[in-house]
Amino acid sequence: MKTKALLVGLLIVLGLFLFNVPKNLSSLLPVFQLTEKPTVISKGSYGNTITVDLTFGKDDIEKFVNDLQAPYPHFFISIEWIERSEDIIKVMKEKNIPISLLGTSGATYIENPTLFEKEVERFEQAIGERPLWFRTMDYEFPIELQKKAWEQEINLLSSSKYWSNKVPALEKGDILTIPLHQEERIDIQQLVKFVKSKEIITIEQNIFGLKVKTKTYPE
Repeated sequence: MKTKALLVGLLIVLGLFLFNVPKNLSSLLPVFQLTEKPTVISKGSYGNTITVDLTFGKDDIEKFVNDLQAPYPHFFISIEWIERSEDIIKVMKEKNIPISLLGTSGATYIENPTLFEKEVERFEQAIGERPLWFRTMDYEFPIELQKKAWEQEINLLSSSKYWSNKVPALEKGDILTIPLHQEERIDIQQLVKFVKSKEIITIEQNIFGLKVKTKTYPE
């Protein structure tokens, strides 16, 4: 009799658990940790994401940022540019333009093991929060760097397409990089037209198909 009562009790508990499991329960990880182990993401599945690597420029960048309308490209910016461009960064934060950290070459993080942590600290001081995403200038991510980023709960992003001499054709899931450096630079007017002509989504939407809603305060 006791055994029967115990089985009934277990069945009730199991039933309560099954019927109360959240419908949205999945293998998705928190937004600050999008992978289950150190890795580099280079492509999504649900649309096109535009990222901008920024290390140089002022007046043209300021106008570009002021004129930008959502949905925005995702900016990867060197810490040096961030620290010398406070006014533009302020506008980007007010408009909720996504900003992440652009580092130096991958090999530098082997030569200088503490560089990554120092850049992250400087980013947090300048932006007010830690970067969710990070990429290197040459898209090389040594395993040591991958481990450090994982420990810091920062995701690593490469890209599947790179705009060099001409605009690449985009396929579903592509993450495009647009360079804005002193030595390699896409014409801003051409960039403006391109951004306006494309239906772009965030990195997170491209990876998981998330529908992101934003709200502006005050109403």
